[in-house]
Amino acid sequence: MCSKLLIAVCLLAYISVATAASASFIKKCKWEDSTCIKESTQAAIPVFAAGIPELGIEKLDPLHYDKLNASSETLILLLEDIVITGVKDCQAKKIQRDVPKEKLIVKALCTVDLNGQYEMNGRLLFLPIQGKGKVHAVLRKVMINVEGDVVEKKGKDGKVHWDIKSWKHTYELKDKASIELENLFQGNEVLGRAARELLDSSANEVIGEVGPPIIKALLTKVIKVVDRFFREVPAEELTLD
Repeated sequence: MCSKLLIAVCLLAYISVATAASASFIKKCKWEDSTCIKESTQAAIPVFAAGIPELGIEKLDPLHYDKLNASSETLILLLEDIVITGVKDCQAKKIQRDVPKEKLIVKALCTVDLNGQYEMNGRLLFLPIQGKGKVHAVLRKVMINVEGDVVEKKGKDGKVHWDIKSWKHTYELKDKASIELENLFQGNEVLGRAARELLDSSANEVIGEVGPPIIKALLTKVIKVVDRFFREVPAEELTLD
């Protein structure tokens, strides 16, 4: 009996130490210290991107999606076997917490690379388009704004943890995107050339039409990971307030 109790105590101690060690990369700041918060967040981005297995946190770079539906009102666009890279290089631009309103505001600048397979049919902007094959897209300098409702809850460890109840986002391209689609119109060179010219000259407008589901899918995974981290690590390990 004593032996079992000792093992249980040791196991709990190990879990506690492991959790603390896993959060050691976080530099604790006061919320009014915007410089400290931005530096701390920037240092944490590549750690989250690489994954934190001991906390059950999956890698964020690369991100894999079996299927994504990026269709619009005039276009069917289905994506498969998608790989998105670049999260590890995102730049933290603003991190702000409004404690009385339970709001967390995050602004980050990212460049992401997307590769996979596509199938589309319909009208893209003003041009009829159709194709099926490989897709490669680069979204350069995407300014992403996220506003989350973050509340404090007592965890299983008896300590206060943060919990993301809901969130919303906007984004804006600050540089020219690029999109490459193979096998447009089943290889018809004349029709394909017109479509490629549209993609080259109006890539940002195209991303404005088909990009929202892709950005939302990316952010959904990122926020899921951050929320998991909050559930595992007490608030006292993340802030000086």
